[in-house]
Amino acid sequence: MDNVMTYGQILLFFIMCWLSYFVYWLLSRGPPFAFKLHRRSHKGPIKLKNLTSKKHWARGEAVKVADDGTQTTNLYRVAGNTFGEAANRQCIAFLLPEQSQQNFQQAVSVVVDGLRIGTLSARDLISFRVMLRDARLDAQVTSCDAYIGGGGTALDGKKQHYSISLDVDWFEA
Repeated sequence: MDNVMTYGQILLFFIMCWLSYFVYWLLSRGPPFAFKLHRRSHKGPIKLKNLTSKKHWARGEAVKVADDGTQTTNLYRVAGNTFGEAANRQCIAFLLPEQSQQNFQQAVSVVVDGLRIGTLSARDLISFRVMLRDARLDAQVTSCDAYIGGGGTALDGKKQHYSISLDVDWFEA
């Protein structure tokens, strides 16, 4: 008797190899996305009404706010511009230090009108934390003047990005 595999046996062999590789790939990715939802619940649009500031920072240099794109709907609401026109708004922003044990450089949320619109950029995070510590305001909400510009639609029909900047002097006593 010959040890020859038929086409069906060859096909079955390749399907079993592919299936075992697929199971390995699924198991090596870690738990499914559904289990990660409870850890990411703080990333969504956070409504923070009635914040009170322990300190209002004096005007100084323009500090850019990092926007990763997750707060676009909140930013659109706060900017108050209609479709096609650019935003031009002066406002008060609240700086809310995040309480997280996972991250060494804890984020600082920027909140305007009770809506989170971004985070303090990594470049300014260290100096902000140092000034908070020196003013004995660790993990306290502070405020500063802010400007929201940009947005709208360009001549070619593409949506423009918003620009958020804080007018703040970290070294003011």
